[in-house]
Amino acid sequence: MSALDPSLRADTRRRDRTERTWRALMDEEGRVWRVREVSFADAAPSLIFESESGFRRVRAYPSDWWGLSDHELYELSWRT
Repeated sequence: MSALDPSLRADTRRRDRTERTWRALMDEEGRVWRVREVSFADAAPSLIFESESGFRRVRAYPSDWWGLSDHELYELSWRT
């Protein structure tokens, strides 16, 4: 995986206590993926992976996902 500009790594602004910040990572092809946890009214929270080329939704993920390495988090994105 490629190194990501540290300024893109995470959004440190907090809008409110219920909304988590996002995290960014870069895949092996150089695409930047924005990762965030989203709560839905009718379902359990999911991790949403978004890039210019598409998005993925992961419903089953560890509660400590924020602490995963970029590589581990990217691999998790394939478990949709």
